[in-house]
Amino acid sequence: MIGRGFAWISARAMIAIALTRVSAVAADGPQLALPLACDPRSTCFIQNFVDLDSGPGVRDYACGAATYDGHSGVDFRVLSAAVTQAGVPVLAAADGVVKGRRDGVADIFIRDNKAGGVKGRECGNGVLLDHGDGWETQYCHLKQGSISVAEGQAVKQGDRLGDVGFSGHADFAHVHLSVRKDGKVIDPFLPDAVDGACRKDSKSVGLWKPEVAAKFAYKSGEIIGAGFAGAPPSLDVLETDHALVPQATATAPALVFYGRFMNLLAGDRLRVVIDGPGGGFTEELTAPLDRNKATYLTFAGKKRKDRPWPPGRYEGRVEIVRDGAVIATRVGETTIAEAP
Repeated sequence: MIGRGFAWISARAMIAIALTRVSAVAADGPQLALPLACDPRSTCFIQNFVDLDSGPGVRDYACGAATYDGHSGVDFRVLSAAVTQAGVPVLAAADGVVKGRRDGVADIFIRDNKAGGVKGRECGNGVLLDHGDGWETQYCHLKQGSISVAEGQAVKQGDRLGDVGFSGHADFAHVHLSVRKDGKVIDPFLPDAVDGACRKDSKSVGLWKPEVAAKFAYKSGEIIGAGFAGAPPSLDVLETDHALVPQATATAPALVFYGRFMNLLAGDRLRVVIDGPGGGFTEELTAPLDRNKATYLTFAGKKRKDRPWPPGRYEGRVEIVRDGAVIATRVGETTIAEAP
């Protein structure tokens, strides 16, 4: 409905008008906030960075391999698709104007989609923001039906754009954030990279707010989950629902402690330790990994024989061992009640 004395304003004109309010912020590049509502390194993690290598190899901003060939953004993942049901807001990383949007693409893991099912819609449901002076941010793989902004709308940093999903070409639930300047992909962690050069042990905050850069200080190899289970879990099942593991009970067919890992390197070894009533239960150290692993699952434990598991408190620990040193540890515990 249009009131008397008003006329239709095109989306392009609305963008031009609204950008006059954000151009000063974007003069030297926008300062970016976290693009989703989450607890860093607890409920969300960076799975992939921008690939700075122009050839067939891969290279992230810290000269590591936490990316894949041609990756043009930063993937902020959540623990599983299950958490998207309640809604995990995707937020504008900086003030801007909505330049484009798409909704209506189903949330289906790419492994379950038909071949070519997302051709031309690899971003899935998404939002494109214009920050002025040639700067843009794009948010991909949002949840179907969650887009809450319209083309031409001005948004402030932290405004909700939609929710995290797994639409388009996605094999885990996440939001893919791309940053561009005059159409060129910019790594927000290393915006001044020249000819794809990385910077090992970089302390720069890049385009991020300092608190975001600090919370996501670079790590090569992380443990994103660990716990007890009554049978070996599946990585595919955990990506669907990270809480969907067989319960560890006195009569469970097995008692295992598992760990979920990201961005492991060839040569890494994984240690699993379980202590139970009466002393050590089991300890295992894997052979060195034969290649880098973007995601990985390992576990150790025992199969139950004829008797129930002894009641009491069990403690578990997983570790990443690199070059003989432990670089990451995650612990957990469970209490098994006496069998009825």
